[in-house]
Amino acid sequence: MWGKFLYVDLTREQAWDVVRHIEARAPYRLCLLAELMRDTDGPVDQMDASLESLVPMWEWFTTLAMAGYPDVPTDVPPTDEPRIVAHALPEYVDLARRRALMCEGLTHYIELVVRRIDPQSRWDLWLQKGRIRMAQHQEPVLRLSDGTPIHVVYLPGGMARRYEKGELHAGRDPLALRKNITEDLPLSWRRDQDPQPSVLVPYLAYAGRTPPAIVTSSPLAVLFDAPAPAPAEPFDDVGVELLLAVGPAAGLDDPRHFAPLSVDTVAAVLTELDLTHEDGRPVTPQELLEDGTQLFAVDGTAMVETIATDGALRALSVEPAGGGTAATWSRIEDGLRRLAESLGGHLASDSEGWPEP
Repeated sequence: MWGKFLYVDLTREQAWDVVRHIEARAPYRLCLLAELMRDTDGPVDQMDASLESLVPMWEWFTTLAMAGYPDVPTDVPPTDEPRIVAHALPEYVDLARRRALMCEGLTHYIELVVRRIDPQSRWDLWLQKGRIRMAQHQEPVLRLSDGTPIHVVYLPGGMARRYEKGELHAGRDPLALRKNITEDLPLSWRRDQDPQPSVLVPYLAYAGRTPPAIVTSSPLAVLFDAPAPAPAEPFDDVGVELLLAVGPAAGLDDPRHFAPLSVDTVAAVLTELDLTHEDGRPVTPQELLEDGTQLFAVDGTAMVETIATDGALRALSVEPAGGGTAATWSRIEDGLRRLAESLGGHLASDSEGWPEP
């Protein structure tokens, strides 16, 4: 699927460039989707961003896919253009472009569906936990307000390719797309929705507009045009894995044995140590109650991840992030150690034994 380019090969700033590109392209891809649906007598008036609207959407889309995406332009570069040029067979280049454009439109329609359910959802990066980094590390995802990531960027394309080859038997089910989306949503959010006016029709106003450069130039080109980056320094060059918690060693197996940490105090110290979200936002106390919240040093020295359960922050996992300096690591470690001591706890490596209180 990916050929030689992987999100893991991007720098963090380049990965955020992809997010910004995706956000900027949305109205233009939705306009193209609306135009094609209108011109093919598709269900454009039913596209009200409800979960149920994904059923006629998928029925219409699969018919288009089996016909080879007729009337979809081939002179509009999709985000995937660099990979298509580098790896697609010449006879399939135009088909790959048409498919990519339509799937981008479908991705953004799914975005509208998710935002109708959760208006606070946003584009974010999926950052893999631990030291092993797979291909999806840094992939753009829709992040629900409860922290759940929805992997929608390549879902339509993957379904479309398998459907075209006859490999996706379940894809013949009109409910296939809706099922794929709803299974990632909390059960309480899968409720019936009242019909609304079409959300696609207004995007027809973008027809004829010239997209900005951020849309017409794929940020993924850096993976093909630039020389291969130098190997990253080993993760263990600076720092060691640490755990900050209050309580007995039993908490290493079950964090509920650790005492709840004051999220206000912890948030203040993390901000003072310049440990923030990837986009530079300081962490809020409420976000520390979400298990798996990740914060990073600006220079890439360390990553701090929350361990939360039963509505309480139980511990902080601290590990090297593959960059930075020993001086920055010492500053962070010293600050977190003072925090641990002020809370009556420890900052220690669990691999070397966890001290009892």
